[in-house]
Amino acid sequence: MYKVYLLDDEPYILEGLKYILDWESFGFEIAGFSNNGEEGLNEILQNDIDLVITDIMMPKMTGLELIESLKKNNYKSNYIVLSAFQEFKYVKKAMSMGAENYITKPIDTEELSNTLKLVYEKIKQKEKEQNNKKVLNNSLILSLIKDKNTEEIDFILNELNLKKESKYRIAIVELKDKTKKIKDILPKVLNNKDIVYCIDNINTALFILNDSSYIDYLTDLKNNISNLTEDIVYISIGKEVLDFNDLDISYKTAKSISEYKIVYPKISWIKEYKDILDDNKNFYIDFELIKSMIKNKEFDNLYLEIEKLFEVLKENTHLNAKQIRLKAIEIFINIYNYINELKLIKNLSIYLENGIYKESIDDIEFEILNMIKFMENKLENAQESISPIILKLLQNIEKNYDKELNLKEISYELKVNSIYLGQLFQKETGSLFSDYINNYRINKAKELLINTSLKANEVGELVGYSNKNYFYRKFKNIVGVTPSEWRKINL
Repeated sequence: MYKVYLLDDEPYILEGLKYILDWESFGFEIAGFSNNGEEGLNEILQNDIDLVITDIMMPKMTGLELIESLKKNNYKSNYIVLSAFQEFKYVKKAMSMGAENYITKPIDTEELSNTLKLVYEKIKQKEKEQNNKKVLNNSLILSLIKDKNTEEIDFILNELNLKKESKYRIAIVELKDKTKKIKDILPKVLNNKDIVYCIDNINTALFILNDSSYIDYLTDLKNNISNLTEDIVYISIGKEVLDFNDLDISYKTAKSISEYKIVYPKISWIKEYKDILDDNKNFYIDFELIKSMIKNKEFDNLYLEIEKLFEVLKENTHLNAKQIRLKAIEIFINIYNYINELKLIKNLSIYLENGIYKESIDDIEFEILNMIKFMENKLENAQESISPIILKLLQNIEKNYDKELNLKEISYELKVNSIYLGQLFQKETGSLFSDYINNYRINKAKELLINTSLKANEVGELVGYSNKNYFYRKFKNIVGVTPSEWRKINL
């Protein structure tokens, strides 16, 4: 529906105008009315009115003065003038100011109806032309920004009133909610009609900036959009370029910044290219400390360490968004492997499947903490269910893993039947005695390969394998690579 505003100082005529026609059948709805021009002017300026129907003679401001004031304010609308006088000077003046018709009172409903039809078609045609132009300009700007299409550059520069050589930046303005239409939101919040932008997709727009105060402008824009939509807004500003032809360079750098959504998904932010340094300094992760905490079941300290690690990671200015995510995945996989190596916990793979496909850094951290909590609960339950005799057997393995271990001999020391001991061990740990020993020794071997310069066969002997070939075969079966290959990968 198009909006119509009614003005007449005679109450019964103003009231009659509201009901003289079925406005909705002509595509209009009454958005407001007033009995004087001055009050009407203020209300119209605060709204988008498509058609103003005004009497000429009104107190404080005449209908013609009202139209003149609206035009001075660059207000775009259509006008129908009413008058009790069929005076040529008024008719001439009204028509010269762009009025669609000059209707004398009493109002002829048929004449008003025909005029409304003409106004409706005129507005529709104008909208169509404007939309076609917007679509064309949007397509051209988008092509220039993304694909460096310079064939239409002179036309675009002329249309947008921009200079070819100037300082430009591209800003990507993106709503978190992918269902909200940014093309409908921006016209309501833009306080600079000359700002140049195009729509990239349903929730994203690209702005061409060539003003030094762009940060202030974008800050206001972000706040206005957030207030209107109650949504989170991400604004990514690309590298400054000195030629309109190089907008694609600014766009690509802005696109890389926009990936920070995976680091800060839950707050609105503005981030620009200069914040990211090319100096890709190493982000140190003390995996040995984490491994020690897991091994010694220091869960409270482990939770704090993970939270601190992710807090520092997200604030690291020497890593870009992709690198931060890769580091988060690296932390996840290492912790997964440490826990998995214990061989006391089953059904851990679901966390691996969930964790490595998470986009948000917060989600990856959440999966790690969940996985550790799962381990903590499992081990607590395991401690309650493991019998004293199996606890003694586990302690024996931890103390004597580098020696030859025989279940029959251990069962004799523990004064229990060896077959019963083997069955009980498998039931309470989920592993065969021989498998558990081999996994334990191989994990010890991995520690020595990382922390010493010993040869692989020397490492094998230290963890209980007197036969070098048997050690190599067991290591590859369990780890997937040879001891030497594993050392190269992890050093």
